[in-house]
Amino acid sequence: MSDRSPAADPLLVATGVVKDYPSVKVLKGVDVAVAEGDTFAVIGPNGAGKTTLFKVLSGEVFADSGTVRFEGQDVTRMPEWKRVRLGFGRSFQVARVFPELTTDENVVIAIEAYERNSGKRPTHRLACRPSADVRAAVEETLLEVGLIDKRDEPARLLSHGDKKRLELAMSLALRPRILMLDEPTAGMSPADRRGATELIAAIRERHNMTIVLTEHDMGVVFGLASRVAVLHQGAVVATGTPAEVRDDPMVREIYLGSEPVHA
Repeated sequence: MSDRSPAADPLLVATGVVKDYPSVKVLKGVDVAVAEGDTFAVIGPNGAGKTTLFKVLSGEVFADSGTVRFEGQDVTRMPEWKRVRLGFGRSFQVARVFPELTTDENVVIAIEAYERNSGKRPTHRLACRPSADVRAAVEETLLEVGLIDKRDEPARLLSHGDKKRLELAMSLALRPRILMLDEPTAGMSPADRRGATELIAAIRERHNMTIVLTEHDMGVVFGLASRVAVLHQGAVVATGTPAEVRDDPMVREIYLGSEPVHA
């Protein structure tokens, strides 16, 4: 478990978030606050509303009512791509990469997109030949996520775990203030899961990164999170440190089971 203390002022705040789909009430007035420097995990049984909350926070879908604020700015109706420009990075349960491009080329695209959006690149076109600075940034990023030896491999040929690493590299290339990770170890072998957990922890420490994640594996949650929110039937039923959540009788009954869960 992380021993990091959350900062005083929240970076990302959701207040009274409601989201309904036809005939289904998914989120029922959800409040969450993520402090800068937090690793904030959202957990809960299947159907609790985790994925929908994640989509609302990241801008993939909009809340029916309630507000979402980032650094004090109301982003409730701001689309996902605009939130990326504000400093959101995002990964998905199924990695979204460009399958026919090489690992290297995927990261080049992400870095050049960041430069274009930040005004460092005056044209919307990708460079035919990346600059020396871009090449250096690509190499640094691939080294960080452990993919430098697969830089020339088409992304479609990468293993599931390596595709997730590539997606993470592309998110890091955007230099996010907050990194949103949707089931970052889903479908991984135990060895890949351990490697992914260690990588996320290293990235958090190296970049002082604020992270929001959903995850089913409690070993991953209790190994990474500084704070945890538990959803049940569309409502937050507990929020606290991993130890507080782990020992909460209601959480144990509805999600973790009756036996104590050890971090």
